[in-house]
Formats: sequence, C-alpha cells, structure tokens
Amino acid sequence: MNRILIIVFFFNLFVAAIKLGYGYHANILSISADGYDSLFDAVSNIIGIVAMMIACKPGDSEHRYGHSKIETFASILIAISLLIVSYEIITSAIDRFNGVGIPSVTLISYIVLLATVVINYIVSLYEKRMGEEYNSDILISDSKHTRSDSLATLVIIIGLVFIQMGYVILDPILSIFVAILILKAGIEILYKNINVLMDKSIISEDKVRQTVAYIKGVRDVHNVRSRGTHSAIFMDMYLVLDDDLSLTEAHKISHECEDAIKKEFPEVIDIIIHIEPFEGLKDKKTYE
Repeated sequence: MNRILIIVFFFNLFVAAIKLGYGYHANILSISADGYDSLFDAVSNIIGIVAMMIACKPGDSEHRYGHSKIETFASILIAISLLIVSYEIITSAIDRFNGVGIPSVTLISYIVLLATVVINYIVSLYEKRMGEEYNSDILISDSKHTRSDSLATLVIIIGLVFIQMGYVILDPILSIFVAILILKAGIEILYKNINVLMDKSIISEDKVRQTVAYIKGVRDVHNVRSRGTHSAIFMDMYLVLDDDLSLTEAHKISHECEDAIKKEFPEVIDIIIHIEPFEGLKDKKTYE
C-alpha cells in the first residue's frame, strides 16, 4: 500500500505546485487556497506512508493486538491538518475582503485548473479502489478529500468567469467555500476515526448470528462485540450450545463458528468465544 501512497503523493505535489505557483503569479486567492489544500494532501500522504510502515508490523509482547491503529492516529493527524489549512484560507479571504490584492484571470487560469481537476479525479478513483481492496481507512479517507478537491476546483473555475466579468468579490467568497469543503472533510475524517478509538461496533450481532445459525449444536449467539479498524477487526461473543455436549464437541463447534465468521468477514483476525450451556441465555445483554 505504500506504493499507492507514493504514487498519489507525487501527483498531489505536482498539482499543488501548479496551483500555488499560478495562484500567486496571478494573485488569485481561490486558486492559491486550492493549492494549499493539495499541498496538505501531499503532507497527508507522507504521514500515511509512515503509518503504513508501522501498521504492517506484526503483534509483539507489548502490542498484542498489532499496530493497525496507527492508521487511525495518522488519519486524525490528517483531519487536524485540514482544520488548520481551512483556518488559514479563511483568514486570507478576510484580508482580500479588506481590499488586499486584485486577481488577474486569463485563459491559462482555466487550462491550469481543468488539468488539475482531471488529475485529482483520476487519483481519487484510484485511491478509493485501492482503499476498498485493502480495507485501508487511511486510503479511503484520503480519497474522499482528493475527490472534494475536484469539486472545489470546478466551483472555482465557474467563479473565475464572474471574476473576469468584474465580480472580484467572488474570489474571497470562493476561497471560503473551499475552506468549508476542507473543514467538512476534516470533521468527517475526525469523527470516523475517533469512533475507532472509542471501539465503535463494526459488525452487528444479527449478522454474526445469521452466519453461525446453520451450525449443528448452536442454540444462540449473544453479547457480540467487535472493535478495531476495518482492516483488522477483533471480536468476542457468547456461544450457547446444547447442554449434553462434551468439552471436545463444544470446542469443535466453537472452531466451526470461528471459521464461518472469518470466511464471511475476512477482516476479522481474532475471535474470543465464551461457551455456555442453555441457561447462559440469562447473561444476554441488551444494547440500546
């Protein structure tokens, strides 16, 4: 996956250089703001590369659950960086409202932005597909932000038409629009990954119950809990079996359940199963 992030990093850096260089040259704040957004995409890629290198390490004596949550931490850093850049863009827009600088829109402005829209859109599709294939939170989070870049740039292109017609006030307004999109992406990424840290349930109890219901001897499944990232899920559950089973038979059934769950949900890497007789149904908890 590091190879994916390295490819995306160079594309983001290229797009950022074009937008920032031209934005400052033409004194168009909205393009410069979009350029900073792309630059922070590149910074996010570097954070992601480092996180991936750590996340791939197997569990050790001090980290029995592995290192996959470093992806979550990296995603939160990305979200915080997005919040910071949105603040910087808004403060620059306020200066422009106060009459600092006049933008200069030409045909090159449209060519530059259209080229970056195409690049960003292709990169976001590639990153999303790879993120889904590898169940990587950081790739999926980054692809959403890259896709929002394309939308923001399209809006800026439309705004340039009006700026060229003399509506210069649209430049800082569009910059604030870009800042809001970045802010929204940052908050969404932050919310999603904080839920991972808070061990939000990933797989529903009903789905687990349906997966093992056909296995002979299984009477009920309850108190199912799942946590972790979408690429590394840990689960524990209570399994009610027939009272007359031997320990060996109960052990065999629990392994059948574990195999069935891992086949249905390949992201599950470990399951702890608490075996109970029929009276174990009294332990069933209800979660609201």
